[in-house]
Amino acid sequence: MKAELLPVITGMLLAALFTVFSAVLWLLVKGSRSKVTFSFVGCVFSQLLWIISQLMIIMSESEKQFLISYAVGNLGICFLGSCWLLFAVSYMDRELSKPLVTGTLTFSTFIFLCAVTNPLHKFYYTDFSPEAVVHGPVFYIMQVYTYTVMLIGIALVCKKCFEIKERSRGQAVLLTLATAIPLTINLLTLGGIISIDLALTPISFALSGILILLATYRYGFLNVNDVAFEDAFNTIEEGVVIFNHRDRITYLSTAARRQLDISEKTDLTSLMGYISELAGKAVDKNFDYAEIKKNGTVYGIRHYHCCNDKGVSVAQLLIVSDISRYYQLIEKTDELALARQKLVLEQERNRIAQEVHDTAGHTFTIISSLAKLSKARLANIAASPEANELLEFAEKTESLARGGLTQLRCSINDLREDSFMTTVTAAVRTVTNAVRDINIQVCVQGTEDERYSFCVQNIYSSFRELITNSVRYSGADRIDVIIKFLGTWVELYVFDNGRGCSEITAHDGLRGITERTEALDGTAVFRSGEGIGFTAIIKIPVKEEQNDKGDNS
Repeated sequence: MKAELLPVITGMLLAALFTVFSAVLWLLVKGSRSKVTFSFVGCVFSQLLWIISQLMIIMSESEKQFLISYAVGNLGICFLGSCWLLFAVSYMDRELSKPLVTGTLTFSTFIFLCAVTNPLHKFYYTDFSPEAVVHGPVFYIMQVYTYTVMLIGIALVCKKCFEIKERSRGQAVLLTLATAIPLTINLLTLGGIISIDLALTPISFALSGILILLATYRYGFLNVNDVAFEDAFNTIEEGVVIFNHRDRITYLSTAARRQLDISEKTDLTSLMGYISELAGKAVDKNFDYAEIKKNGTVYGIRHYHCCNDKGVSVAQLLIVSDISRYYQLIEKTDELALARQKLVLEQERNRIAQEVHDTAGHTFTIISSLAKLSKARLANIAASPEANELLEFAEKTESLARGGLTQLRCSINDLREDSFMTTVTAAVRTVTNAVRDINIQVCVQGTEDERYSFCVQNIYSSFRELITNSVRYSGADRIDVIIKFLGTWVELYVFDNGRGCSEITAHDGLRGITERTEALDGTAVFRSGEGIGFTAIIKIPVKEEQNDKGDNS
């Protein structure tokens, strides 16, 4: 290198050093504390080391000083490509995988170790001296790697900036030029196309530094507003959509993209139509709040106008929140309130039932006992019309007391709980369990399912009336009950072995059974005779929709 050029080269290197160093400081001050910023600062710092090494080479006087100077430069050169690739991947909003980070940095470290240990193997420099430097195969491997990853990184950055509106295209142009100019000059120098005494590659980094500063200042490259806010928006659960004054999306967070199924090409008018469709009502551009339901999830959308100092709207902001949990809590709260109300009601019903049982039940029991005692005493009195009449009164009193007590027990069951009303079989057994003085046998034929639930209340009321009548009037000591579930019909047969009657007179009880059964398109038949007991047959058809319900289940 000619001595008269040293001051010029030194001045240019110092200017490049100052420019690149300023770019590093600016990025550290204005940039966010993220992987994107740190990986790009690594790229710029690699350029800084390259420039520093050139200044050290100019001032070196011994081979050892030259070796140290080149080692400093190789540290920057070997890691430049890896840092740029990691930056480009982070800039694409993709997670840096451990194999990618480990692989690139390990390869760069290996090349650097080959450079600093070159005197042992001569793979990086085949000839190294202050007079001449001849590169070896490892150096060219490093060059191929660096240019390859740099080109890949440039392609990724351009793709992100030009295809996604979250980045500025001007920013992409400046970043691409800041990286491509030094690489191009270096490639032309290595290829012998440019052959001058000036070290153009490190000096060209001065231009790179200016371009980086311009990208940072003009387009907010790596600053808090463009990167940190974006990272923050993409980590929160709420979706964020920003429209400019032309109703075009300028920012779309990852959550909003997923929640609304929209892209950067969606305009505000189209989005309002989509929201109106999901909300089930018209929503215009001036709405404040709307709720939509999509795929079983409820979203609340808040709309804000961002105005300048003059009150003119310059942007619109939509914040989308998943409020399904809110509705779930309301539903659970309503369920708890209903359960609490039901519990209070159940407790009151049980209290009333207990009081009725303790008073009226005790009274019926005493009446029945007194009637039995009266019958026993009257049996010892000589037969007379008056004695026979009193005996008949005592028998009727006992019968009425027993029937009243049975009906009372059924009514108390009604008060205490209605769980037995879920099936026909349970309803019938609830009545039979209330009877104490008569042996009742129940036979169930067929399988009961939800098809028969429509007639539970009807059969319960009718069967209770039949049992009460038997207890009161028949004098029976056994009742046989058959329940048949025939698919298209449900049938109830009740037989007692009481005294029977030659003629059945339908009073309110039997008429009520008939009316309830016919209301369900069924039939009720009553049969009796002197000394052969009483028989009741109730048949109720299962309607077609009930059959379909059972088939589907």
